[in-house]
Amino acid sequence: MILAIDIGGTQYRLAAVDARGVIKRLVRGKTDAGAGASWMIEQIVGKGSRLCREWTFEACGIGFGGPVDFDEQRVISSTHVLGWDDLPLGEVIGDALGIPAVFDNDANLGALGELTFGAGRGCRHLVYYTISTGIGGGVILDGEIYRGANGQAGELGHVPILIDGPVCACGNRGCLEALCSGPSIARRAMEALRSGARSPRLRETLREEDEVSAKDVAEAAEMGDSLGRALMRETVDYLSLGVAAAVNAFAPDRVVVGGGVARAGRILLDPLRTAVASRVMPVHRDLVHISRATRGDRSVLLGASALARRSL
Repeated sequence: MILAIDIGGTQYRLAAVDARGVIKRLVRGKTDAGAGASWMIEQIVGKGSRLCREWTFEACGIGFGGPVDFDEQRVISSTHVLGWDDLPLGEVIGDALGIPAVFDNDANLGALGELTFGAGRGCRHLVYYTISTGIGGGVILDGEIYRGANGQAGELGHVPILIDGPVCACGNRGCLEALCSGPSIARRAMEALRSGARSPRLRETLREEDEVSAKDVAEAAEMGDSLGRALMRETVDYLSLGVAAAVNAFAPDRVVVGGGVARAGRILLDPLRTAVASRVMPVHRDLVHISRATRGDRSVLLGASALARRSL
């Protein structure tokens, strides 16, 4: 049995995961940005200790929502909670619980989770996108997480797509994240509505909620709303440029798309497959296998369990 931990910007979760990827027990808590890393670690260790009394764990795997130095097993930084910088997270939690622990960036573990237990089972080469508040990514080559020269490979959300496009959280302009993340889709919808675009469905949502979300846009598109459809087409156009570049660069067996925006389902993925196929090199066209993540918000936990099991 493996203890898997997922530390995100809004919540943290701990799970007891067996060798088949079955989550036997799941507990969670809220991330408190104001309380700092020490308080959060205390909460995580407390919940982990209770799980350790229920189960005998061989190891612990941890997914962290921020850049990490995998080789040194240290957090590089966190934009959500103070006090994580340069923290040897695996060592701290592992020592407190009395079990060996290893950790990695959560997007890398999302990719590993889908490869091992989800939409990428049977693949050796996989590109993974998680599209929600931002866009994270992970690349698996020959069954292993590809890290690059500095350990930070896989930042698929920060591939530049549009010259002089909107400013991204990373400071650059026109990144995929700045165009296709949930908040970016919502921003484009609000800009269109303020400019007088016709959209009975989205204007009704705006009157009721004072804002629209990417989910609202996808639902409007499903119902035939003209603005909703136009916004989803634009999202697919931008996203297909990034995915096509990844297919040309890595020649994966499969591209897996997860996160909240992927819940749009066929209205996003069907045209995305067509658009990517039209943009990749002919030699890669047969490789355009794009699937929605099947393990949902548990991909990171399952990837953490797979990483820990590989470390034994």
